[in-house]
Amino acid sequence: MTSDEVSQVSVGQRLGTYELVKPLAQGGMADVFLAKDGEQHVALKILNAQRSMDRESCALFLDEARVVGLLSHKNVASVLGAEVVGGLHYLAMEYVHGADLREILLAASHGNQPIPFAMSLSIVAQAAAGLDHAHRRCDLEGKPLRLVHRDVSLSNIMVGHDGVVKVVDFGIARSTISTVHTSPGIVRGKASYMSPEQCMGDKVDHLTDVFALGIVLYELTTGARCFHGKTDFERMLSVVRGDFISPSDLVSDYPIELEQVVRTALAADPAMRYPSCAAMIEALERVMAGRGWTGGVDTIRNVMHGLFGDVREPWRTADEEVPCTEVHDVISPEAGSASATVTAKLTRPRRFPRGTISEIYDPKDWRADVDEAATRGHRRIRRASSPRLAA
Repeated sequence: MTSDEVSQVSVGQRLGTYELVKPLAQGGMADVFLAKDGEQHVALKILNAQRSMDRESCALFLDEARVVGLLSHKNVASVLGAEVVGGLHYLAMEYVHGADLREILLAASHGNQPIPFAMSLSIVAQAAAGLDHAHRRCDLEGKPLRLVHRDVSLSNIMVGHDGVVKVVDFGIARSTISTVHTSPGIVRGKASYMSPEQCMGDKVDHLTDVFALGIVLYELTTGARCFHGKTDFERMLSVVRGDFISPSDLVSDYPIELEQVVRTALAADPAMRYPSCAAMIEALERVMAGRGWTGGVDTIRNVMHGLFGDVREPWRTADEEVPCTEVHDVISPEAGSASATVTAKLTRPRRFPRGTISEIYDPKDWRADVDEAATRGHRRIRRASSPRLAA
């Protein structure tokens, strides 16, 4: 297939039964459009022209449809179908009306608004529930899929304005039904969210996703990058060495029991991590109960309202009424006691620590970190004999 054989997509174009309404996102592998089929609106993920000429990329794309088609969980964005039309590969996916965690952190940082610990823990717990379902799923013959997402990150966890969290983008997931297998020396994923074994090119299992969830938990609760570096190699080296700043050094009143959850999830030795996402959920629930924090969908919905206000679905016209969101008080992560609250408008200023996401990265420069990348290492990473968990 040549580039001339791959059509350029545009708003108003039809792919199968779907009409493209508006672009939603652009990545290195695929573009995402809002599309409609009659009254139903979906997110249409379309493999871009360059990737469409690569057999492995096409196979990965179709693998995603086959794998996610076997999943059925409220915390996993579902795939409704996959087609190849006129040389274009596309997936029809559930549309999530919300924002990804990267956008949420940026909104909180730019508005000097804190994200309550209760919200952060609730988000990670929901994402963990979706991943736990994926890890335990079997194929149509009842054999374990042994599914590993391998790309859990801020940009691949969506939070709906209704308070429901969805894990998205299983584009580089590994499973027993995958037709594409990673070659020796090839590392897939985002350098800042890989596990040590993933960075080293070793065999990975579901504990790789536990590690990545630990990174997400760290960044949501501190507002700072977990693993730093100017290049992918430097970031991967930080991961392998376990080189990150202790959360309590960034947030003065960071709960010691929550820091222990982070440390356990980020253990360099997979055997020292939580044995499953379900076990990590239990640990988060113990922290919530011990602190008297109220979490769940209502907490997330209220904070989302405080950050973004009432946001109508993109297919609604300006004169259509937006459903009213009831706003309650939510617990602040900086409150001196479990009973202290601030309103969901989150107007109390907070100075984020130096090294926050917004200070390190300009949002315009995030695409390189967000896109799926497959890189071949040119230098061997030396595994630290005694990985340092914190500075």
